[in-house]
Amino acid sequence: MTNFLTAYLVEVERRTIRIVTIDPDHILAEIRRHIGCELIDMVRIDRNHCIVVDDNGLTDELPCFTELKDYGSPLAGNLLIIGTDAAGDSVSPTHPIEDIAAMLMIRYPVLSPEFEMLRGPHVFGSRVSGLSVKLIGVVPTVLTEERAH
Repeated sequence: MTNFLTAYLVEVERRTIRIVTIDPDHILAEIRRHIGCELIDMVRIDRNHCIVVDDNGLTDELPCFTELKDYGSPLAGNLLIIGTDAAGDSVSPTHPIEDIAAMLMIRYPVLSPEFEMLRGPHVFGSRVSGLSVKLIGVVPTVLTEERAH
């Protein structure tokens, strides 16, 4: 019988994080399925935790991205947080999901219309003259099992 691992899946476009199970006998296929890519890379959070990312995620168009506290580069695409043991093998994370969520900031653009007033002998009103873009940042919402689906 296989002892399943748990991991934390960050679904960036949903701005959520939830617990998922992984079959260690098929770990690479399961990781790829969860984050939705073929080539993966790992970003170390601490000596016992890593984030698995899409290795080519930053080369694609990004509807949003994630920042990891004290890490200099943005992370693109869905993320999977796993634990690691002293031998470097994958294990279930030991930090609570809420602690991991607090280390992450998902950033996404919001377009805001800019208006100009129209005044003339036969025209009065306003129209959109342009759009400004700002980045909004949110910590991912922790989903319980009931809210995950």
